[in-house]
Amino acid sequence: MKRLSMGLLTLSLALVLAAGCSRESNKGGPTGDVKKGTTGTTGTGTGHTGTTGTAPTTGTGTGTASNERDDFTVKVPTGNTNVTQGERTEMTVTVSRHRKFDQDVHLKFDPPAGVKVEPATVDVPKGKDDARVTVSADNTANVGTTNIMVTGTGGGGPAAKVEMGIEVKAASKNK
Repeated sequence: MKRLSMGLLTLSLALVLAAGCSRESNKGGPTGDVKKGTTGTTGTGTGHTGTTGTAPTTGTGTGTASNERDDFTVKVPTGNTNVTQGERTEMTVTVSRHRKFDQDVHLKFDPPAGVKVEPATVDVPKGKDDARVTVSADNTANVGTTNIMVTGTGGGGPAAKVEMGIEVKAASKNK
């Protein structure tokens, strides 16, 4: 029975590690709202029926198509980061730029009542990937699991949004 329990614990840990160490947003930026594999342009050429006309680049017409994505995603730590009332903890948020996206990304943090993120907004300049923020919970913060909404914008396309999980712990009574 002990071996079975240890085997299940090992399997569970392996699954958690395989799942990754961060949560990732939807795509943001100029092509962030385009589904994978649908970027491209329409060209003129011979269509499927042998007539001359306009054909999508995924058909037999001529034109250019690109799988290079001009977008980004925002990654936050997986699971919940512990924050004790009256204390602070540092967290890292990562911007993953895809191929051609080389613009600044503006991050905005929307915490619940009693929780504060400093700075509340941060710009991640092109060429950089990480932003460090400090999260604190005051004594009015509800104890338990909650989320901070992180919104990334850049490049004029749709915003990338992801929830950053935190676990607010009660302040120690020994202070």
